[in-house]
Amino acid sequence: MPVRTRRRRVRKRKRPGENSRVKFAAFIAIMVLAVFLGYLTARFVIGPLLGYDADESPITLTGGAKSGEQEEAETGSTAEANDAEAETPEGGYALQFGVFSTKEAAEKLAGELVAKGIEADVIEDEEMFKVISPLIETKDEALSQLDGIKDKEVEDVFIASF
Repeated sequence: MPVRTRRRRVRKRKRPGENSRVKFAAFIAIMVLAVFLGYLTARFVIGPLLGYDADESPITLTGGAKSGEQEEAETGSTAEANDAEAETPEGGYALQFGVFSTKEAAEKLAGELVAKGIEADVIEDEEMFKVISPLIETKDEALSQLDGIKDKEVEDVFIASF
């Protein structure tokens, strides 16, 4: 008669972090679904109930914000506003190097840029003085001009529309 030996069954213990990835993925999926459903509810249920038209944005994106002086200049109500309009360029793009509250600081930066071989003008806009490059008609030209000054160690330059 064969002798049977009883083997003790050993249970494997799971490591504490094995299921954490699954739990984390489930948590992220639930959060994404909640955000998506919240968006749909706000857009198609709550919005129409409140009379909000989601297709019409309350924010208008234009080439640049108009100051009160520029709006007055368009109506022709004051001579000062007409002077401000003559100093502010219209239509196009420019590289903007800085905005200052004093004309002296703006002229100082413009002088430093001219010394580096970069054309720069100082204009007054909404009681602030902007240091910009001459106007450029297209954004592609502005991008190529921006690439051209990267080697001249100029920081904080961006393309502004006028």
